[in-house]
Amino acid sequence: MVVETFGDDDSETKFARRLGLAGATNIGLGAMLGGGIYVISGIAAGRIGPAIVLAYLVAGILSVFTAVNYAELACSIPKQGGGYTFVHDVYGGSPAFATGWFLFIGNTVACGLYSIAVAHTLAVFIPGSTLVTVGIIAFVLVIITAITNAVSVKGVASVLGILNIAQTCVLILFIGAGVFFIDSANLTTLVAEGAGTFEFIATVSFVFISFVGFEMVTTASEEIKEPHKNIPRAIMLTILIATIVYMLATFVIVGIAGYENVATSERPIADVFILFSGKFGYFLGLAGMAASNYAALNATFLASSRVAYSLGRDNYFPKALQKVHPTRKVPLQALLLSLIIASAVALTGSAEFAAYLADFGYLVGLTLVNASVMGLRRKNLSVQGVFKSPFFPAFPILAIVSHLILVPFLHIEVLILGVIGTIFGVIVYYGYSKGKKHTHKVRVLTLDEARQEYPPFEMSILKEHFDINEPFEEELELSLKDDCEELAVRKKEENQEIVPECEEVDEKAEKDAPEEVDSEDVSEDKEDECSTDEVNPDSKLEVIEEDAESEND
Repeated sequence: MVVETFGDDDSETKFARRLGLAGATNIGLGAMLGGGIYVISGIAAGRIGPAIVLAYLVAGILSVFTAVNYAELACSIPKQGGGYTFVHDVYGGSPAFATGWFLFIGNTVACGLYSIAVAHTLAVFIPGSTLVTVGIIAFVLVIITAITNAVSVKGVASVLGILNIAQTCVLILFIGAGVFFIDSANLTTLVAEGAGTFEFIATVSFVFISFVGFEMVTTASEEIKEPHKNIPRAIMLTILIATIVYMLATFVIVGIAGYENVATSERPIADVFILFSGKFGYFLGLAGMAASNYAALNATFLASSRVAYSLGRDNYFPKALQKVHPTRKVPLQALLLSLIIASAVALTGSAEFAAYLADFGYLVGLTLVNASVMGLRRKNLSVQGVFKSPFFPAFPILAIVSHLILVPFLHIEVLILGVIGTIFGVIVYYGYSKGKKHTHKVRVLTLDEARQEYPPFEMSILKEHFDINEPFEEELELSLKDDCEELAVRKKEENQEIVPECEEVDEKAEKDAPEEVDSEDVSEDKEDECSTDEVNPDSKLEVIEEDAESEND
C-alpha cells in the first residue's frame, strides 16, 4: 500500500491513536457546551426574547449541513488538521492556506473566549474585581491549558471527560429542576419587542460559535482509533446532544427570569439558578460554567495547535511548527504559537468581542471546507465503503449558502477586524508561503503495516476501493500528480515482462523497507515503464518511497 505524508515521517514523531468514540465525542462536547450556553445565551435572549430557543434550533440545523460534510471528509482524509487538511488535500495552494488561516483565527480566538468565561466565574470571589482582573485570570488559565496540552493529548481527553460529566450534571439539574419554576407570563411573547427577521438572523450568527465543537473532533483525526467509524459518530452525537441541551436550557432561562433580566448577564445559568435554589444553586451554576468553559478551552486549544501544526507541516507556516515531541506525541512549537495568540485575546477580558471575532473566522473557514466536498467527489478522492454525504451535492451547497448569509450579520467592528485579518493573511501567503517547497513522501508498507498505521484502509475497504485480491495478483501504483496535490490510481496491466530496472527496485524495497529510497533511483521514465509490470503474486504490496518537492499553487 502507498500512503502520502508530509514532513517528517519518523515513527518517533507520529501521533499515537489513543482516543475512542467517547474520547472523540468528549472533544466535541467539550468545545460545544462552553460559552454557547453558560456565557452568551443571556445576551442572545435579550435580543430576540423567547425566540432564542428557535435560534439555537436553526443554528443546530445549519450546523448539521457542515457536520455531514466534515464526516465524509474525515473518513476519506483521516489526517491531523481538520478542515484545513481537507481543503489542502483536495485543492491545495491558496484555498488551503485561506482555510487554515481562518480556522486558526477562529480556534485561537475561541480559546480566549472560553478562558474569559472561566475568569468571570472566578472573579466573583475577588472583591473589587474589574475587567482587568478578568483578563489577568484568563491569561493565567490559557498558560495552564497550554501546559496540560503539552503533557499529553490523552491527559486532555481525560480532563475533558471529567469536566463534561460535571457540567452535564449541572445542566441536567438546572433543566430538570428549573422547568417546575417557569412562569408562563415570561413566554407569552415569542419575539422581543422591536426584533424582527434581521435581529433573528443576527442572533443565529452570534450563537453559531456554540456549534463549532464538532470540527474539533476532526482536527485530532490521527489520534482517534478507527477514525472512519468513530469520527462520523462522534460528530453526529456532538451536534444532537448539544442542540437538545441548548434548546432546553434557554427555554428554562427565559421562562424563569424573563429575557429582559438576562440581557446583560455573562453568567445566565448561575443568575437564574439563584432565583429558584438560592446561593447553593448560584455557586453550583458557577461551578458548571467553570467546568464547561475550561473543557471548551482545552478542546479548542488542542484544535488550534493541530491546525498550526498542519500549516507548518505543509510549509505555509514555519516548518518548526510541525515538530512532534518524540515521547509526549504533541506539537510543542504549535502549542506555543496558540498560547501567544490566545493569551492576547484573553487579556481583553471581553467575551462578546471574542465570540464575534471567533464566529468570523469559523464562518469563512468552514465555507471553504464545505466547498472541498464537491472537489473530493469530482476528483474521485473519496474512499469507498466509508461514510458519504447523502443527497449530494445538497448538503455542501446548503452549508455554503447558509454560512455566507450569516457573515454580514456580525458586528461591523468585527467585520472590519476580519478584513484586516484577511489582508494580513494575504501578506503572509504571498510574502512567505507562496513559492515555498514542501516534501511529500510515499512509504513502502505491507498490507498488515498499512492496516495498523492507517485504520480506515481495512481489508474490505482496500478490496472495494483498490480492487486488489490476496495474494496481490494486481499491484496499484499511486503516483503524485498535479503538483503533488492529488493521487492518481492506476492498475498495472497484466502479462507484461518485468523490466530489469524494476526488478532491482523491487529487491531493494524488500530488503530496506520502510527506509527511504532516493528519488534519483527511480526516475520518471522508469516509473512509466514500471507502471505496466506484472508483480509476483507472493510478493508484498510495496512501492518505493521517494521525496518530491513541489511549489505551492
